[in-house]
Amino acid sequence: MIFTKKRTYKQHDNEKDSFYKFSAKKLPDQSKITESFSTDICIIGAGLTGISSALHLSNNGLKITILEANKVGAGASGRNGGQLGIGMRKDQFFLEKKFGFERAKFFWNIGLEAVQTVTNLIKKHEIDCALTQGIMHVGNTKKDYKYFVEEMNHMEKKYDYTNYEYFNSKNIKDEVASDRYHSGILSKDSYHLNPLKLTYGLAEVCLENNIKIFENSPVDKIIDKHSEVHIHTNNHIIKSKKIIVACNGYLDDLLGSTRNFFMPINNYIIATEPLGETLAKKLIKRNCGVIDSRFMIDYYRFSEDYRLLFGGPETITSKFVKDAKNFVAKRMYKVFPEIKKYKIEFSWGGTLAISVNRLPILGYLMNQKLIYSHAYSGHGLAMSVMAGKLISEKILDKSNRFDMFNQIKHLKIPGGNILRRPIYSSAIIFYRAIDFLNKL
Repeated sequence: MIFTKKRTYKQHDNEKDSFYKFSAKKLPDQSKITESFSTDICIIGAGLTGISSALHLSNNGLKITILEANKVGAGASGRNGGQLGIGMRKDQFFLEKKFGFERAKFFWNIGLEAVQTVTNLIKKHEIDCALTQGIMHVGNTKKDYKYFVEEMNHMEKKYDYTNYEYFNSKNIKDEVASDRYHSGILSKDSYHLNPLKLTYGLAEVCLENNIKIFENSPVDKIIDKHSEVHIHTNNHIIKSKKIIVACNGYLDDLLGSTRNFFMPINNYIIATEPLGETLAKKLIKRNCGVIDSRFMIDYYRFSEDYRLLFGGPETITSKFVKDAKNFVAKRMYKVFPEIKKYKIEFSWGGTLAISVNRLPILGYLMNQKLIYSHAYSGHGLAMSVMAGKLISEKILDKSNRFDMFNQIKHLKIPGGNILRRPIYSSAIIFYRAIDFLNKL
């Protein structure tokens, strides 16, 4: 079996004005591959999935090597909205209907463990990444309050979980000072943070544990060689017993037909100038992260220096929008029109991968010598780190939890290589229309 990357989906770096780059202490540059060698574990991708895999595999006498086509954290791991939420991308009602209660409960417990795994790593390694408690899910329509109440009651009755707080139409505006919302539910076990600081911090731990990281080392070919895998990069060959592919939205066709099960999309975020603690707490009383209830969601939070970080709009072409600032700002001003007088100092975009059912795709190839994980569908900050933990368990033969995800039957993105983007574009237009009609 041979995989060759054709790079049909060209990535465009739109991160030059990222607030995260501005705020994070720069990680020392790592050298690129300049020679061939052998390793026990070769990881492709120095984002959170790859770094977490390496950390959870360390201290087992394994020689571990990470290859990164760009720089550490250059992908979604260092560009995302910073929302560290519990659960899966889909709610428990969906999971129970699709998989049955017991398996749905397994996924729920994984979602809880994912957040706990991240926070434990932060505390253990004393990573300064502005970890802040709480994510508020706010309802854009009057009927959302019914769903929130049903969800709270269901989670208490079926899962013995009560760490939510509900807000009705009378008190939600005290929590999030916007006229757009009719209700809300606060997840007290969720957090928000600076994702690039987290990625850099965990990468530093990798380096301290003698895990080699090579930047500017894109992989061109992966070849199954019976007892090992050969990875071609920078005109050199890395021979490895196992390979972990952790590229998410930047995977392109590196694993052949697996690309048909996910769609790369681009998402955009802006950051204002610092608004000050007083105004920040007036707009979001508890300084929690906020996610609305629309299909095409808005998400926002305050940074460690009280800038409003606001994201949500997305595109599916290989090119980023030219004016991401105005692309996002018009949505932000609908939520908080009073901040129009404040300057927007940063705007950036990043690429993520989504699956049809919005559940992550974990699997293996080459007689399990190659393991992959991607398509976190906008819920990857917690799950990417957890995926690394599950991958390590699989490689070390410690549990079957990885296989529980591998058993999920994923549907192909319809339309093949030619039509899937137009089809998905049509779907986006449809759901935008639904969001608009729900406001009426």
